[in-house]
Amino acid sequence: MTKSDAKPQSALDLNRFVPAETALYRWSPLGFWGTTLAVFVISFGSFALIAEITGRPHLGYVNAAGTWQLNTVSWIGFVLSMILTTGIALTQIGRRRWETERASLLAALEPQGREAANALCDGVPASWRRSYWILTAVGLAGGFLFNALMIRAENITPLEYVQSIGLWFLVFSPWLYAVGMRAGLSLAREGKEMRRLISEHVAIDLYHLERLDIFGRIGLAASGSWLVMAGVLLLFIADPGQAWIAILAIALAVLGGVIALTNAVRPIQRKIHAAKMAELAEVHRHMAQARERTFAGDDAAASALAGLTDYEVWVERRPEWPISTSVTLRFSLYILIPILPILGSYLFEKFADRMIHGGLF
Repeated sequence: MTKSDAKPQSALDLNRFVPAETALYRWSPLGFWGTTLAVFVISFGSFALIAEITGRPHLGYVNAAGTWQLNTVSWIGFVLSMILTTGIALTQIGRRRWETERASLLAALEPQGREAANALCDGVPASWRRSYWILTAVGLAGGFLFNALMIRAENITPLEYVQSIGLWFLVFSPWLYAVGMRAGLSLAREGKEMRRLISEHVAIDLYHLERLDIFGRIGLAASGSWLVMAGVLLLFIADPGQAWIAILAIALAVLGGVIALTNAVRPIQRKIHAAKMAELAEVHRHMAQARERTFAGDDAAASALAGLTDYEVWVERRPEWPISTSVTLRFSLYILIPILPILGSYLFEKFADRMIHGGLF
């Protein structure tokens, strides 16, 4: 077994604060799914309310076939509400993951790193507070700039804008931009903290590599977060008539998921590989000594050489990637996430055409 040189964990990293997204879930009595649904209902519900009150435009319309459907602006509002909800939920999903995997993570670390691992469940390092505030301000400014550009593009006055569905965009789009940037920062921060934890505190024991499967599950969770957000964004182009765009977007989404998974487990793979090389070097040194005695007729040395040869084969065959069969299976299922918006849109269109042409509407 090889151990990394432990470095002292800075007090700054152990001093944590709770971001607003996590505080929302802690204060809410509705639980994770109830709170997530409430965020979406408030967001898109307010969109529907403003649309119906102002009528500029209404939430939907009756098409030529006599069926009611969302208009384009309402669909955009629906997708933006989904993005806002997902962005808020991602931070809480990360915290829930650390809580669930805490025991497994501690078992994979040297004692010096367990305090840092426990801190992952306690919030965001205080050293990142300024970055969160800066991105929040940038996101809010970006949202207001978006509204200003919309007013200019529509060639209307600000008063006319707030008397239409523009009021919703004015209120929610700045927070959407801010939440999106904070969610991206959270994913980057978690990845950086995990890489530091692996680099400084992971103990590689070739006899117990199953303890490192936790990092495969962490990588799977990071990949899942990416694919969920990609799936939501793909709702913008869920048009069966533009199959080539959908296929390209799905391919890029899956590629991003693979990269997220491999980025999480690559540091572990390198450490396992280094541990195997160090172990094999030691085995080869003993084999060289035993070989000389074996050639001299030492039966004990010959027996030891045979044992060392078996051990050499065992070390060489030890897996380097902490990815279990269940992780591989679940990742294969996660790949379906960005496909669902396109497939769902296609099936809905076919179903609607069948209902209309079948005379049911």
